[in-house]
Amino acid sequence: MLFRSMQWIRSWQLPVLMLFYFPIREHFRTREQIQYLIILLAIVFACFGLFNLYEYKQVTAKFQYGYEVLYKGVRNDASMFGAAGIIALLMFVSMKSVSGKIISIAFASLYILVLVASLARTSWVAFLLSLCILVFLLDASKRRLLIGTFAGFIIAAIVVLVTFFPNASELAFTVVETRLSSSVNLNTDRSYLGRVLETQEVMKGVMNFPLGGNGFQKEHLRYDLILMAHLRAVYSHNGYSGLMFKAGIPLAVTFWLIILYNIISGIIIARKNRHDSLIQILALGSATALICYCITNYAEGVFESRSGLITTGYLIALIGSARLLWESERVEKIENS
Repeated sequence: MLFRSMQWIRSWQLPVLMLFYFPIREHFRTREQIQYLIILLAIVFACFGLFNLYEYKQVTAKFQYGYEVLYKGVRNDASMFGAAGIIALLMFVSMKSVSGKIISIAFASLYILVLVASLARTSWVAFLLSLCILVFLLDASKRRLLIGTFAGFIIAAIVVLVTFFPNASELAFTVVETRLSSSVNLNTDRSYLGRVLETQEVMKGVMNFPLGGNGFQKEHLRYDLILMAHLRAVYSHNGYSGLMFKAGIPLAVTFWLIILYNIISGIIIARKNRHDSLIQILALGSATALICYCITNYAEGVFESRSGLITTGYLIALIGSARLLWESERVEKIENS
């Protein structure tokens, strides 16, 4: 009984992490305070990223077979680093100071490197798709700069690998090509097909209890095509069907509408403040990062993870801070005029 109670508390504790939204909105209101918050978050993510790279080094040192390098990455918070990379790239194209651009591209390089080392194909695809959406939402000048920066980043990485690490470069190209090609050939990808079967099984549970859900600790049965065995699991790879299975359709739809509202709100605020770099970074960067999470959630339950829910709270709070800055400065202009 005690064990079940602890499991229940643990499962409901995760969504509560989004309430970090409130202290951020309460204590970070001015431009200086928000800038300090962004710097602090960038440093924290960078520390996590360096630890992931250290773990990746430890993992690769234990490889016994060559094929292991194609599948064994460090997937810890891969989607988070994709979202952080998008915001860092937006900071690079939005900031005017040279020092700010250098720091931004350094953080972006680290986040993207950690994302690549994760070997998480879904996070790779979500990052690239979100980057394309960001390019579409930017002004023409920033659009050209972002495309040129990302292309230059890829070219520089290839040149450095080929020039200084020829053996590693051949291996790296093979890994990236294999992982991406397997994402394209979905009809033969066992991992993808296994998740389709899992989603079908989870949706049966949704239909059994569509309003109230089955509970956050209710297990579902799925067939793993890689292990060739039936497994029982609480975690569902498709976060959309998984949330409906656990919480019911009404509560799941309410959650997604909150995310959708903040994405649209962030884009609108950014478009109305094209001249303001900080508001652009806060609003458009956070909205695009949420889009990245929503794409990833199709095959990885981002909104069921601790880091995903905490950073979602941060992103929503940053969009709210951008709105607060815009409204307060607009009121000041009216009063001064």
